[in-house]
Amino acid sequence: MPMKLYAHPDDYKTKRALIAAKYAGLEVQLPKSEAPTVGRIAALETDEGAIFMSTSIARYIARINRTVGLYGQNLLESGMIDSWIEFCTNELEVPLCTWVLPVMGVFPDHPEATAYAKEDVKKALQVLDNHLLSNTYMVGHTITLADISVCCALVDGMKLVLDENFRKPYANLMRWFKLCLGQPEFQAVLGDVKLAGAAVAPAAAKPKQEA
Repeated sequence: MPMKLYAHPDDYKTKRALIAAKYAGLEVQLPKSEAPTVGRIAALETDEGAIFMSTSIARYIARINRTVGLYGQNLLESGMIDSWIEFCTNELEVPLCTWVLPVMGVFPDHPEATAYAKEDVKKALQVLDNHLLSNTYMVGHTITLADISVCCALVDGMKLVLDENFRKPYANLMRWFKLCLGQPEFQAVLGDVKLAGAAVAPAAAKPKQEA
């Protein structure tokens, strides 16, 4: 039976799990819900029990089919994948969300916080670009959960705020990003990702939904 993922369908973390499922050959359904999903914890319902929190869900899915190699070919690669997932969570997603979410109208814009976030994003992208100078993929020689995690974390930013001039110094990162987007498993979930030509201005924050 297919697993059921209760999460916001547009959230990049949801897409991370769905791409991992495509690679693993698993069927994961996103049940429709009338209740608001903003601020709610993602949960995966399986035949054997439930798993919650988006990163735990992605890791679980990536480990199901070991032959695919989403969690590496050995213990060292598995540890390296975990390292890049942690880097993505703490060094990339935090500042990028601080910058992107006001543009999406999720949170009000705070110019000072956004300015600091931009600098932190630059630092994270430089680390990734340096790593990808001599590596085709984040870890090993095939797509892993590290690639899926970093790519999904970047998508909204690439579409909304990381304009052509901002992207220019990161040629290695962009080569890798386009390589990921060209994979059928990524395309099936992300569709056609149009890179930002010019950065989008912050939108008015959406009113909070009552639970």
